[in-house]
Order: sequence, then structure tokens, then C-alpha cells
Amino acid sequence: SYGHMGAVITDAMLQAGLNWESVVKPRVARVKGYPQACTTSGFRDLLHRMGPSVVLDWVHPEKLARIAGVADFFCACGIETEEDLRQWLALGTNVVRLKGLRGVGDKTADYFKFLVCIPTTAVDRHIKNFLALAGIQTSGYNEAKEIVHRAADLMGISRAILDHSIWKYMSSKGHKTKRP
Repeated sequence: SYGHMGAVITDAMLQAGLNWESVVKPRVARVKGYPQACTTSGFRDLLHRMGPSVVLDWVHPEKLARIAGVADFFCACGIETEEDLRQWLALGTNVVRLKGLRGVGDKTADYFKFLVCIPTTAVDRHIKNFLALAGIQTSGYNEAKEIVHRAADLMGISRAILDHSIWKYMSSKGHKTKRP
């Protein structure tokens, strides 16, 4: 938990397709440097006042538009804090609404949950490759997620901890290759 909605939105919306350590993490740290961005409306106002490219030190217009769009959407939903987002995401209908936004699919919706401490798995290429290395074939996102959840439950550990452990293992050198 960041305790900072600007950081949550930035992390969730930049993570897809980018290296987290070298690209996302520094931008999350940059946004956390703006105390007024702790709330969603503060972050939205900062983006409108300074411009998202300045706030995030990022030029890709699509990612910037998605970040601003999520901030506007959360404000319209009355989501100001991580606790507000946690409670809002607990309702399945709200997750469907979130996934209706450009750039938000199953993984990003689950990643938002992960960032506000809702125990879940955001199935990405690392999870998929890990399951493949174990010889486990899945029919899609939901089945892969359920397998990780059941494994965590059987191990008696948090689903989020298992997700993160797999991510750390698979993102280290030498563990990226799928098993034939």
C-alpha cells in the first residue's frame, strides 16, 4: 500500500508492457513526491494544472490519457483514498465498470486490487510462464488465477505474496523461458 492515490493510479496504469523496476518504479516515486496527489482529486488537479507529461516525466500520449482518464473516473465515483478504492473494488459490478475504461482489462483490474491490499493475483506473462514451466496448461486468465489462488490457499500463504514471489522469481535472469 502506497497511502497515495496518485502512486496507485500511476503504478496500475503504467505497469502493462513496461519494465517495472526501470520504468514504472521511478515514476511512482516521482508522483509520490507530490503530497497533494495523495488523494484522487489532488492527483487529478495536479495533472490538469501541470500536465501529465511533466508530473510523470513521460511522453507517451496513450498512457498519459489513460492515467488522466482513471483519475477522472475515480473522482466521479467518489474514490479519494486507497480505502475508498478497496471498498469500491469489493463490489463485482464496480470491477466491471473499471474494466470498461480504455486500458483496463482483467490484469489491470486485479493489479488495482493488489495495490490496495485485496489478496489476489494479477495474471501476467510471468505467472503464465511459471505455470507453463510447471507443466500446467490453462484455458485462460481466470483458470490461471484460480490455480495460483488454490496453491496459495493450500500453502497457507497470502495470494498476493505468492503472486509477488512468482513475479520476483520469473523476472530474475534465466527464468523467462517457457517449458516446451
